[in-house]
Parts: sequence; C-alpha cells; structure tokens
Amino acid sequence: MSIPKPAPTLRRHLLRLVMLMLLPAVLLGGWLTAELAARLKSDTEALLASGALSRALAVERELESAVLLLQSLATSPHLDGGEAGYAAFHAQAGEVVAPLGSFAIYARREEPRRQLVNSRRPLGSALPPLLEDGPSARVMRTGQPSFRGPLLLPGIEQSLASVAVPVQRGGVVVGALSMPILPSRLAALLRQPGGAIGSVSFIIAPSEGLVGGLVFADGRSGEWTIPPGFIDRLGAAPRGMIHTPGPDAQPMLIAFERVPTSGWTVILAATRAEEQAAWLRPALNAAALALLVVVFLALFTTRFIQRLITPLSGLTSDAPPAATGGIRVAEFEALAAAVAEGRRAPLREAEASRELVAQTIALAREVEDDRQLLRSVMESVPDEIFVKDAQLRYVMVNREVARVMGRPEGNILNRTDGELLDAGLAARIAEIDRQVMRNGVIHEYETSIVMPGHPGQERTYLVVKAPWRDSTGQVVGLVGVARDVTRRRVTEQRLRQSEEAMRRIARADALSAMSMGVAHELNQPLTAAGNFLRAGMRMLQGEQPDQRRLAAARDAMREAANQTLRAGEILRRLRDFIGRGETEQHLVSLGPLVAEGAALVRAAHGADAPPVALDLSVSGCLVMADQVQLQQVFVNLLRNAIEATEGLQERGIAVTLQREGRRAVLSFSDSGPGLPAEVRERLFQPFVSTKEHGMGIGLSICRAIIEAHGGRISALSDEGRGTVIRIELPLSEAVLAA
Repeated sequence: MSIPKPAPTLRRHLLRLVMLMLLPAVLLGGWLTAELAARLKSDTEALLASGALSRALAVERELESAVLLLQSLATSPHLDGGEAGYAAFHAQAGEVVAPLGSFAIYARREEPRRQLVNSRRPLGSALPPLLEDGPSARVMRTGQPSFRGPLLLPGIEQSLASVAVPVQRGGVVVGALSMPILPSRLAALLRQPGGAIGSVSFIIAPSEGLVGGLVFADGRSGEWTIPPGFIDRLGAAPRGMIHTPGPDAQPMLIAFERVPTSGWTVILAATRAEEQAAWLRPALNAAALALLVVVFLALFTTRFIQRLITPLSGLTSDAPPAATGGIRVAEFEALAAAVAEGRRAPLREAEASRELVAQTIALAREVEDDRQLLRSVMESVPDEIFVKDAQLRYVMVNREVARVMGRPEGNILNRTDGELLDAGLAARIAEIDRQVMRNGVIHEYETSIVMPGHPGQERTYLVVKAPWRDSTGQVVGLVGVARDVTRRRVTEQRLRQSEEAMRRIARADALSAMSMGVAHELNQPLTAAGNFLRAGMRMLQGEQPDQRRLAAARDAMREAANQTLRAGEILRRLRDFIGRGETEQHLVSLGPLVAEGAALVRAAHGADAPPVALDLSVSGCLVMADQVQLQQVFVNLLRNAIEATEGLQERGIAVTLQREGRRAVLSFSDSGPGLPAEVRERLFQPFVSTKEHGMGIGLSICRAIIEAHGGRISALSDEGRGTVIRIELPLSEAVLAA
C-alpha cells in the first residue's frame, strides 16, 4: 500500500499564486517597454520630419519673397529708358536688393548671356557672361519664374543659388531679372532649432541632371558629393525618411521635404548616435524601472504571505491564535459571527418582506389614482376617446363612445369593430388603424358614417389617431379621438349658400344700376336701324328704281343690319353677366374678359361713360376661374371707378394687366377723390361703403371671389389723389409649364 504524497503547504500554494500573478506583470512590463521604445522612436522620426518641414517652409518663403521682389522690379520703367534708364535702375535695384545681402542682374532677350545691369558692380564694368542655360535663359524661354540651386559658378568661386523672373512688356518677354541667394542666407534659414535631434541640414537642388551644392546648418557650409543611388532612394515622394550614409560615411537617419516652388529638397539628418540617444536610453530606463518594481513586489508579497500564514497556525489546535505577529483576516473573524448572523437573517427577511408589501400597495394605489385621473379626463371631454390594442380590441373608451355605439361600455371592451359595426365600415376603420400602427405617425381624416347610436343618420366625424407606444418605444396599439362636426359642416354649407345669395344680390344691384343706361344704349342702334330701313323702303318705291337708288337702298339695309347686330351684342353681354353660369372653373383669358366687362359698363352708362384706358397687351395670362364670378368683380370695380369720378372734369380710368412671376396682376385706377383714412382700413369688410345709399357688400363679395380663386385684392389710395385696386391671381399650371 503506497503512502499518499503529502499535500503542499499553503505557503507553497500562495507563492505559486504570486508567481502566476507576477508573470503577466513581467510580460506586460516588457511589452510596455517595447511599445515605449517604438513610440519614442516614432516620435523621434516625427520630430525629425517636422524639422525638415519647417526648414522647407522657410526656404519656400524666401524663394517666394525673392520672386515677388524681382517681379516688382521687373515693372520698373527705367528698364525701357536705354543707358540712362539702366543707370537709374542700377541705383534702384541696389537700394531694393541690398538689404537681402544680394544683387540684381538684368539681361535682355537679344543678348541672353550679357549682363546689362549688375547692382553689385559699377555700371559699365566688365561682367562675366551668364550661364548658357541658367535661370535667366530659362525664364526668357518659358516666361515663368526659374530657380537654380547652389552651384559653383565660374568667376565667383562660391556656391550661389539664384532666382529669375521674366521682364514683360505688352505680354511679350523682353528680358529677365535674376537675383543670387547667398549660401549664408540659406544657411540661416536652415539653422533652426531641431528639437532633441538633428544636427545637420542641407539642400539638394537637381539641375539638368546635376546635383547642386549643399548648405550645412551646423556652422559649416560646403559641398557634399552625393553617394551613388542617393537621389533614387529619395524617390518622387514630396516627403519621406530614409537611413543612408551621411557626408562622412556615417549611418544617418534623414528626413527630406521637397519645396514645391523650386523643386529643391531640404534634408535634416541625425547621426545614429543622436537617434539612439533620443529613444534607446529612455526605453532602457523604463525597462530598469519596471524590473525594480517587479523585484520590489516579489519581496513585498513574500513578506506579506509570511505574515498572513502566521495567524492560520492556531486553526489546527484548540489554542487561540497569537494576537501579535500576524495579519487579521476578515474572513476568519467573520466565521465566528456567521451562526449569529444566520439566526438574525430570517428576521431581517421578514421585515424586508413587510416593507416590500407596503411599497407594492402604495404603488398599486398610485396606479389606480392615475387610472381614475385618466378616466376623469376622458369623461370630461365631449369628444369620443378610445384606446385599442395591437389586435384592434377596445381596451378603454369614454361615455361618448358608448353613446355613439349604442351599447354599454362593458359590451365594447375587449371587442373589435368587426363585432360591433357593419362589416364594410369595420373593414374600412381596421385598414386605417393598421396603417397608423404600421407607419407609427399621427393620422387625421374626416369621414361621414352611420353609427349604431344614430340609426339612419349619417354623421360627419373629424378623427385623429395616434400610435400607442410602450416604455420601450414599441407600438402596442393606438389612441383615437373622434369629434362630431356634422353641425359645423351644415353651418359652413349654409354660409356658402348665403355668400352665393349675396353675390346674386350684388349682380342684381349692378343690373338695376345699369338697366336705364342699357335701355338708352339699345335705343340708339334700334332707332338707327329703323331709320335706315325706312330710308331703304323709300328708295325702293317706284316701278323701276334706278341703279343709284338700288345701291343706296342696299347701303341703308347694310347699316340697319349692323345696328341690329350691335344691339344684339349689347344684349348678349348683359345676358352673360345676369346669368348664373357654370360653377366649374375653366381656363379663362383675363385680357378679353376685362375688355368685355368694360364694354358692358360703357354700354350701361351710355354717353355719360368716361373713357377707360385698357392696357391688356400682355399675353399668356390664363387662370383657372369661374368666368361669370370674375366678370362680376371686374364690372363692380369699373362701376365704382366711374361713380367715383362723376362730376369731375378729368375722369381718368385705367386698367392694366401685367405678369409678375407666377401671378397675373390687374390694376384698376381712377382719378377720383380717393378714400378716407377711416374707410381705407376696412374697405373690404361687409357693410362698409363710401356711397350715400350703398349696401357695402360689393367689395366684400369681390374679396371673397378673388380669395376663393387663390388670389389677393388690395387698395392703394391717398385722400384726394385717386384709388388703385390691385388684384393678383395665380397663373394656370399649363401656362407656367410652357
């Protein structure tokens, strides 16, 4: 029989637990150290790239300033004044360019390599020729500013970068202005604080396949022979970062940024030692600190375990544990109190149950109070209010719903419209209810139906239905309110009939006012027709009338027929105005309708009618309207204008038709005395009139007719200066679409 292996002690288990807990900390510390090193390295590269960018921006600003300076000098009129002008320009260029520590060179297109003006040397002194393919020659050829990187120029023995701009006259390039940029100035631009790293910065300026000079910003200026393949490693990217040998063949981290204006490349470089000093040392320090923390935690945990196990030694014996040298453990101390706590637990649970019951009762009372309040609100409203669930069963109705349904409330709840109403009506209502719950929006409509509570009576209801949502926002039914608007609709119908009767009264009033004038106007053509007929009969008397008498008789008959037709035309216009006409709207041309109304009014007033100036030449003014109603408005306004000018020497009346956007505008103006201020504000209200025996309903009916056609009517008047009535009517959609 094998003896079982003794179980490991608690100390060993706790030490294993500590090791398992410290292992993730060690791994996490290593990972964080690696992440810190990577982040520091990335920050180092970002700092180097930022330094290259700031230097490139400084170089670009310098080049742009040089271009602007040369372009301003290129406009100097001294360049067009021959030798005398060159002398003036020499002084001017020296003053402008000297503060930059440089000088200006001018060459003409006829001699592109000859320096006509060099502001550094006296005018007329021997000057070296310009480069055959230098910036000046390139500018004369392209007409655009040109840049040359720092190159060792013959006769100067130093690396000079240069900028050139064209000199144009009348849009033609006649020469070029160039300005060298000294290496010391470029070095000053590159000599910016680079942050923690970056000790060398320089410019590479490719030119015709050649690499230009380099300007160092660490206190040195000089040339650097570009290692093979260096330009290829830079590539065509506008910016980047590469590792490459430096000027002294040391490994370097190089950040480059291209200057868009000139195509130069600005480079900021850091040696491998500078780069590693920027990120490797902080990373190693962080790793050492993390290791010290882990060691400290291991020592502290071991000591803690020792003190934790000390009080447990007394648990294997009846003797109480020592009071000192150990750590109090709440779980062990709580073990003795667990039994007493177990005795007290049922008492606390009973007390908690009683409190829960009391809270439930109070909540039930609040719910019942809310329900009673909702019931009181529903019963106090004279409209029908109801609530349906998702199956369209009534779950709450008020007294009005029960009255309209013709049955008690208890017989309505938990039933659908299909069980309470006619099948066709119930299907119609159910379709609307499902649409409200499906769309989740409020739906308002008006319907005329026969309800069981009003058998044989069709009632009109204005119904509003809204979705009923639970606490999660889900639609679980609908809430509806129905208002009986039958009386309102009957009243509105009676009002419309009353308005129509008032319009007929207004037409009758207009007819009575025009009847005498129409009779007088008809008497003239009829009397003339009779006279012409009698004259023709006299000419036809005799057995053999001659040809002259026959021709005169025919002329008399023709004139009699014309006068008869004139009388018939007057009667036709009057009949059209008196007749009720069609109530449906049709396309109506406003110009002819206004002209016909003016002719009818002139016929009614006969010789007393003043002239009416009509400006109706605007075409395309078609509106959807009731022709008889609109003509009633026009006749009424013309009658008012004629009556307003009675007794005046100048009786000017004018009607104009215009088209303003999507509306036709009619203006009826007269030269009458105008409107008093107290009447002007209430002109279109019923029973307001400026006439001594006027009814005061004509303009009120005119406004009702115009507004019924979607238009507006307004009055403009100054007392003593006449009145203008303005009517705006919407044009037909067919006209607007044309």
